Amino acid sequence: IMSPPQHVNVALMTSGGLAPCLSSSIAHLITCWKNALDNGLVSGLTFRCYRDGYKGILTNDSFLVGESQWGKVDSLHKLGGSPIGNSRVKLTNIKDCVKRGFVGENETPLEKAAQRLIADKINVIHTIGGDDTNMQAAELSKYILDKHGGKVIVIGMPKTIDNDVYPIKQTFGADTAANQGAKFFENVVSEHSANP
Repeated sequence: IMSPPQHVNVALMTSGGLAPCLSSSIAHLITCWKNALDNGLVSGLTFRCYRDGYKGILTNDSFLVGESQWGKVDSLHKLGGSPIGNSRVKLTNIKDCVKRGFVGENETPLEKAAQRLIADKINVIHTIGGDDTNMQAAELSKYILDKHGGKVIVIGMPKTIDNDVYPIKQTFGADTAANQGAKFFENVVSEHSANP
């Protein structure tokens, strides 16, 4: 939260594998920031969603969430997956980014992503993903500071059904995945006797 209150450009992106909590996380974040605005902790607010995670940042594929939609985000709590899309693009895998056309031969994904966030005037980026997603975001933030003197605050949300983000005790999505896996196994065990 800024002191004195300032306008904050918030970016949201989801990355990695799909998990049940992605849509709900987006809804919670928008609601949290809207509450900060309503309580005078920030003076203005913009939400930009990058489609398909880092791919959207690299290809300039994003959209703004209009203020008229902020109060309607509760409907996202009932959705699985991500309404803004996911991808498994890694900013550190230059060859793959070039091969897939996300960056040119003489570009680096970190520089291109940095230029995009700077051009979009992002102050805070919420990365909802696993260890790779959040480590890359931290590296991108450091790169922007070191190479461009800019500041983008990264707030990562640990999401993975694998529950393997150290030192987080339980990641978003892990409990649902475990419960659904147990339910599936219970059904398989129950059904095995139907066929000799």
